[in-house]
Amino acid sequence: ADHDHQARDASANLDGDGMIITGRQRGVDVVRELRDICLEHETSQPVELLRIELNSFKFSQNATYADCCRGAILSVVDRVLADDPSPGPATLARLLRVHMEYWKALFGLICMGPEEEGAVIRALESAGTSGTGAASAALSAEPAFRFALQTLNDMDVVGDAAILSWAEERRGETDDDGPVGRLFRQKHTQDFLEWLEEDSDDDDEDSSSGDGSDGSSDSDSD
Repeated sequence: ADHDHQARDASANLDGDGMIITGRQRGVDVVRELRDICLEHETSQPVELLRIELNSFKFSQNATYADCCRGAILSVVDRVLADDPSPGPATLARLLRVHMEYWKALFGLICMGPEEEGAVIRALESAGTSGTGAASAALSAEPAFRFALQTLNDMDVVGDAAILSWAEERRGETDDDGPVGRLFRQKHTQDFLEWLEEDSDDDDEDSSSGDGSDGSSDSDSD
């Protein structure tokens, strides 16, 4: 476990090419620190104060908004587990929604687009596949992960496009027998992804038919 923690600390300071990120202090687990900042925040205070504090740390460590989103969603999971250390899937979803009523305002400030939304999904995925701790036990118990994704989607924290992009990536590279593959392949998660894909296809068809009708209307009027 200590070796895994050290590996995560080291990887937090590396970019996609494995190079040390300029300006980032060696040995600092950036996401963990951002999570702790969120955990220390009193929800009786305006979320804007937390955004300022996160921004200050982000600049000091040359971190990203994606890092901030990872830390923030992990802190929300910790708050959920503080309310119930062993929640069933339905309880987890209910508590997640309760806490997100406050925290969704923060994500509205730091979640700049698909990259940050994807970071939220991957942080939940990582928590659910670590194999240790209450978060892993709670999120890996089907259909908890699907419920978590759907709750964040319903609350406009992560959009359809970000979820479907993550799913496409996982289909292309995931080992089905590994913890990430097993979580991704859960039937309830696949059912949710199928529903999102069908809904996206319907929207595309509606858009196409709407464009066609507009075009025929213009043609008739000429």
